Amino acid sequence: MRRLLIRLLLVCFGLLLALLIAEIGIRLLYASLPQNLQIALRDVRTSPFSDQRLAPPPLWQSDRDYLTIVRPDAVDLLQAGSPTVIFPVSSYAWWGGRVGFRSPPPTDGVVQAVALGDSHTFCFTRVEDCWVSELSKAANLPISNLGQPVTGSLGHARLFYDFVAKPELGLKQPRLVLWQFYGNDYNDDYGLAVLDGTNQTPPSESTAITTADSDLQRWLRQNSVVYAVIDALTRRDPGVDMFVDPYRVIDQGVDIFFGQTYIRDSFDMTQPRNREGEQLSHQAILDTRDRVEKNGGDFVIILMPTKEEVYRALTEPKLGQAAVDALAETRVRLLKFCDEQHLTCFDLLPGLQAAAAQHQQVFFPTDPHLNAAGNALVANLVNTFLHDHGLLN
Repeated sequence: MRRLLIRLLLVCFGLLLALLIAEIGIRLLYASLPQNLQIALRDVRTSPFSDQRLAPPPLWQSDRDYLTIVRPDAVDLLQAGSPTVIFPVSSYAWWGGRVGFRSPPPTDGVVQAVALGDSHTFCFTRVEDCWVSELSKAANLPISNLGQPVTGSLGHARLFYDFVAKPELGLKQPRLVLWQFYGNDYNDDYGLAVLDGTNQTPPSESTAITTADSDLQRWLRQNSVVYAVIDALTRRDPGVDMFVDPYRVIDQGVDIFFGQTYIRDSFDMTQPRNREGEQLSHQAILDTRDRVEKNGGDFVIILMPTKEEVYRALTEPKLGQAAVDALAETRVRLLKFCDEQHLTCFDLLPGLQAAAAQHQQVFFPTDPHLNAAGNALVANLVNTFLHDHGLLN
């Protein structure tokens, strides 16, 4: 019995030691794990009972008025655009509001120019590497960055009105408004309509079966990477899988992951919700254009293409022509709308594709956003466009 007890104790000790090694090892190898596991583990604590997570928690949160807002008053707080794209963020409240912007409010109260958009304007880089900052320097024009992640045209219009154009603010109106568009804006605008209860298209019902977690399960999911890995592999979460890129191509110095289900679904114009969002976006654009021009300013739409479109030569053999064409459809439809409504619009696709043809890495490999080099290129392209159209005189 004594020998058996010793053996059992040794087995238990070995299992505990193996578990400890696994807990430490997986944490150390986090950045090398597959995308689905990185996403599933991002909220696990670096050590039990600590507040630090394997990936920094986002500053942005859901909001009924704008869809998503960034918390103000952050100071060089690390953020994770994706598990492998980490960047510092400082955020500033404007006029005592609850929204945090990457640009501080102008000290003299004069907003000379603003950039509105989603995460592609907020930028998943250091603020000095963001295309808005680079353009501001190149054009010698203070441009306030009002970009907010996970927002659409309707949210951008509301942000512009509430923090710049609202008559009660008494601000001198900007002479230049840059409005960045991305293909999921229609989907985001529908999402905002659902939040405030004005949607006409019923939301699709999820077929996923959800079960309530016990307190122990929640604790384990936040503190044990071994449990979180087993849970992720046995309970496939659509909320995780939709952000996983199923394809990867490495070609002459370019390394890109692509083909997320989320991107393809949110750009899908066969979906009634996205078509409803398109109408909301169009009206928000026209209302803002009219307000800007009424106050003597210039309104310019900047169309941001997807990574899949920019690197079509690499992505189409994997996705197929029809899939890439579907991703391009939202941008093509907006360009047609620009022509019909006589809007000033600038499509970034040709300039970015030219860089791709030269084997330049302008997007992060594992993230759909521009890297520092891509932001610098966009700033140069927009600066040239504005000068050529006499909008910086």
